[in-house]
Amino acid sequence: MAHLPAIISSEGYVPGVNEPEQMICEYLHRTNSMGCTWRGCDVSAFRLPLLMLQLSIIFLVSHIVFFFLKPLRQSILSCQLIGCIVFIWFVRLDKNLLNQLFPESGKLVLDTVANFGFLLHIFVVGVQIDANILKSVQKHIVLIGCMSFLVPYAVCCMCLMPLTNMVTIDEFSSRTLPFVAALTSLTTFPAVTNTLSDLNLLNCDLGQLSCSTALVTDVCSYVTALALNTSVALERSDWKKPMENMLSIVCFLVTMCCLLRPFVLWMAKRIPEGQQIKESQFVVVLVALLLCGFLSEFLGQGATLGGFTMGICVPDGPPFGLALVKRIDWIATVILVPAKFAICAFEVNLKSLVAGDKVLASLITEVVISIAYLAKFTINFLLAMYFNLSLQDAFHFALLMCTKGIIDVSSFSFLRSNQAVTEQAYSLLILNMLIVTGSIRLLLGHFYDPSTRYQTYKRNSILECEPDDYLRMVVCIHNEDNVPSIVNLLEASNPITHQHIEVISLNLQPLEGRASAILIPSSQVKEKIPSAHTRMLQIIKAYNYLGSNIVVEHFMAMAPYGSMHEDIFTIAINKCANIVIVPFHKCWGIDGNTGATIFPGIRTVNYKIMEKAPCSIGILVDRGQIGGPKSKSTLSGRRTKTLRITQLFFGGPDDREALAYSSRMAKHRHISFMLVLLIQPQEVERTPDTTEKKLDDEMIDRFRVECKGRDVFIQQQVAKDAVEIVELLREMEKWCDLFIVGREHGYSVSQLIVPGVGGIGDLLATSDFQFSVLVVQQQPMDTIDFAGEKFAFGI
Repeated sequence: MAHLPAIISSEGYVPGVNEPEQMICEYLHRTNSMGCTWRGCDVSAFRLPLLMLQLSIIFLVSHIVFFFLKPLRQSILSCQLIGCIVFIWFVRLDKNLLNQLFPESGKLVLDTVANFGFLLHIFVVGVQIDANILKSVQKHIVLIGCMSFLVPYAVCCMCLMPLTNMVTIDEFSSRTLPFVAALTSLTTFPAVTNTLSDLNLLNCDLGQLSCSTALVTDVCSYVTALALNTSVALERSDWKKPMENMLSIVCFLVTMCCLLRPFVLWMAKRIPEGQQIKESQFVVVLVALLLCGFLSEFLGQGATLGGFTMGICVPDGPPFGLALVKRIDWIATVILVPAKFAICAFEVNLKSLVAGDKVLASLITEVVISIAYLAKFTINFLLAMYFNLSLQDAFHFALLMCTKGIIDVSSFSFLRSNQAVTEQAYSLLILNMLIVTGSIRLLLGHFYDPSTRYQTYKRNSILECEPDDYLRMVVCIHNEDNVPSIVNLLEASNPITHQHIEVISLNLQPLEGRASAILIPSSQVKEKIPSAHTRMLQIIKAYNYLGSNIVVEHFMAMAPYGSMHEDIFTIAINKCANIVIVPFHKCWGIDGNTGATIFPGIRTVNYKIMEKAPCSIGILVDRGQIGGPKSKSTLSGRRTKTLRITQLFFGGPDDREALAYSSRMAKHRHISFMLVLLIQPQEVERTPDTTEKKLDDEMIDRFRVECKGRDVFIQQQVAKDAVEIVELLREMEKWCDLFIVGREHGYSVSQLIVPGVGGIGDLLATSDFQFSVLVVQQQPMDTIDFAGEKFAFGI
């Protein structure tokens, strides 16, 4: 056998369900090349090597397009579709290249793999959805969600009658227009959550409203489709068979919800706290997914219906849902889903839009699509305004409800393959989806800033409080290791009978295995996040010994790191907090000096907080776990011993805020406090600022009066440069357990300020000092607004 024949397959047309279809005849042994390239054959003539080549090309093209469009805030799914459309259009220019890369037999295999990948993706989407959201949806959200689908669809249907009377189009195109209106009126939950997640808006008020509304719209569209199919079946003379099919589907769904879901929940509860899902459990769920997909196909529905319902049956979040998402999502979304887009791209034919006898039909279809989008935007905008959303939020909410995603593309393709929509309508639906969704993402990404709602008309800080006022603190916990240092910091804040401290403890967790963010009080954790219940109880128990002078309220938040600060700001605003305490984003090695581990996600949260917080901020650098007798986290064990605290005062708003907090600590009977006033020699040039200097002097005088008679020491130190400041810090190290400093410093040391936590704060946080550090920043000025004008207090 010298050379294998170059003919891969033969093609022909046979009668099909809707129209003549291609029949492909292939050689039997064309699956694997089995090393035949040594004998001179073409490896791409075999199905398996060709499939691997196709998947590789599609992957590379998609990510190249994503690289260029990412600055425009486009999603990876949109880029995959755009890349496939452009690549297929380019390949079609060369017939030989098209037949080489995408022969008809190769497209058949690619389509099969793509649909399997889409089944896995839809299953993952279902896993990430918390169906319990529907139980807590308010009436006005139900109204908005239903009207978001029904009104655009009804408007389009009413416009179709005069349109079809005014112009004459072919019967097939006329019959597809109601389907076009329905597809455009649809808003899918995954499309909205994907947009919100990419733009870091998932847990803001707008994001939560959009998620709930989109889920209601999804349910409304499914119910409407079922009602229309039932009405059509009842009008037919042979209505018995369709009704039997619908009844079978309903029984199938009920069985899954009543039998399969309890079984999966039972498996999830058998996973011990902190343990991972077993391989046997993963295999059982995967096989159940395949069987559900098969039964769905058997009942005349797509396999995705069974896959999505199976996903809904699986509990979202860790450990069960998260493990499934991590194991399945990367192969489905990254490798196989782009193949689905490639198949959809083959059906996009731009030339059909300008064909001589199809131009009028294309124009009418475009008019219907435009009317649907416009009606959808208008009804959502008006209803949002009616229910007291601001003009800006209503506008952005209406935009979000017009976004579309992979579910919509699949629906377009499904109806196209069943001849429910024409080639022109399908191409227009895809193009309009890309243009509208891409434009919406670009507008939201550049012009919507949820932090504007955190602007306050007065400064929320410790400095603005009266000495005997309650101190309201939001303390953030990322893991259990943060709890001891936080608890001891609260104890050192001197809670007494006439000076209570109100604490909101916010347990922060990254959003994994879920599609929507969560912010709930501790009382609801067991019901909504069972896997975190034990952990929350342990954290609550750690606060119990603080006493009655500290009132603690516990919350749990699950959100992406990119938008986690939104939950912190929400709690701070609602509780009128004076300061937010957050852990530093590094964890030290066992020697306390080297091997620091950086948590990029926590660093992102901290930077967002420092930039836009609606109150003062304190970043706690805890070295207590490895600090020995100097440990800040051993305060709970030294109630009769003295905790030594030092503050270095340079001047400026942040140092004054830090001193206001220190004045409360200095009154604690078990704290010895030292205030070091740093001054520079007269020969060192500095920028004069008499107003700032006056405020600094007034704050120091206030501190002297409030702490008179306490274990407080005040001394002045001279330092002309950073080297002398470091030497001074080294001398203090032996005396200090906790070091407090402002993030930015006053006019006298402006040359020491560097990016990061702050000039000296950055040095103390990243160097090998043994004491813990609290870096304090006063509320950022750009979060204070008065009649649209930002202004500085005290000037």
